Amino acid sequence: MPIAAALSASVGLILLSVLCLTLPKVAMSGNIQRNSAIGIRTKETKKSDSAWLEGHRKATPILQATGIITLGITAILLVSSFFQAFPPVLPVVSGILAYGVLFAGFIAGAVVANKAAKNVNIQKGI
Repeated sequence: MPIAAALSASVGLILLSVLCLTLPKVAMSGNIQRNSAIGIRTKETKKSDSAWLEGHRKATPILQATGIITLGITAILLVSSFFQAFPPVLPVVSGILAYGVLFAGFIAGAVVANKAAKNVNIQKGI
């Protein structure tokens, strides 16, 4: 994989990893109110403020693990791209794997957040 391609893939991975690590905490702190632009926006999390907060609270561990794992795989991507001693397939595989982990983590976080928010909404009769 050319170094320029590895760098551009890594920048995207790093930005999305930082999003995974920071967004849930910021949303839970109340700095990001329930909205239609940013955060875990599912049908259930958008119904009430308490559902929004609970959804983000429950998704936080999944998203943090996703961010940390993705950063680790991104490090492998960068190192293997700069040093030719590694098999040439390693950067490609690590890039695909990192984006796969992100995708799976986002989906899992949204599912958990939606389920938690739905439970809150049912309890409140919403």
